[in-house]
Amino acid sequence: MDEENWMELLELYMDMVEKQDEIIYRLGKIVARQATDLQLLKNDKEFSDQKLDEDMAIANEVIGQYKDIKSELEP
Repeated sequence: MDEENWMELLELYMDMVEKQDEIIYRLGKIVARQATDLQLLKNDKEFSDQKLDEDMAIANEVIGQYKDIKSELEP
């Protein structure tokens, strides 16, 4: 291989390394975004489930009270 071929090969490898660096950078951003989204979903699930359970318990209690009052009014 002559010097010109070595230079072409070196340029090719340098381009490949640049492309790899860009891919790594972009994938890093994607993974960071996904981690953030997953954390938000996890936080939302924990909050929603607890709040939903509390609301369901209150609704069931009120339904029970309604049924008690209704049964007292029946002849």
